[in-house]
Amino acid sequence: MKIKQTPSLFTGSYEGLSGGKNVAIVLTAKDSKLTGSLLINGESAQITGLVQSNLASGQIKEDISGKVYSFTAERKLDALNFLITFPEYNNQIVKMELIKTKTVFASTSGKNRDQKLIGTWRNTEVISSGSGEFYSSFSTDYFATFNADGTALIWTGKSAGGSKSVMIDANASNNVQKMEWYTAGKSLYLVDPRSKKESFVTFYAEPSRMMLTSNSSKKVYHRVR
Repeated sequence: MKIKQTPSLFTGSYEGLSGGKNVAIVLTAKDSKLTGSLLINGESAQITGLVQSNLASGQIKEDISGKVYSFTAERKLDALNFLITFPEYNNQIVKMELIKTKTVFASTSGKNRDQKLIGTWRNTEVISSGSGEFYSSFSTDYFATFNADGTALIWTGKSAGGSKSVMIDANASNNVQKMEWYTAGKSLYLVDPRSKKESFVTFYAEPSRMMLTSNSSKKVYHRVR
């Protein structure tokens, strides 16, 4: 007898604790294929796998280290039991019990927005090279404002730096990018208001800082207001 497949059962966002660390998983299932992201205490990984009924299995690849681990998962009501095998620890299995989060929709646009992101944030990027007499460094501030009405402003701030003999001080850019934003689980979506093109990153937010993670970068922002 062929087992009935229910891929959509896994689609959603899940949160919980593992070893005292915050865990968030965002999953999308389509045609028995499972994709998603895993965020543990600010560290992110990508999920790929297959779904059969209320069971799933596949691989997790850490964004920074590139390490790959196997996982199995089971859905029960609003719970997700997620098990990861760690070969470097004699194939120890870590089980995480997560709960599916319920989306609260904004009345104006039908999109959910995590209240922890509302405000203005700054990321400072520092680039340095050389050593001794040839050492130089350069820093640039990047800002993002997320408003409660779903609008967002993104711009580049002041840049400064130089070497022992040369100093550079550049004014902030007058080019402010206007976007729209919403969240789904631990994914932050930015939408171009004209083209409606969307891009997303995984976020981890605390009262005074947040971390935005994509496949190619991880940036820490600190709250300005």
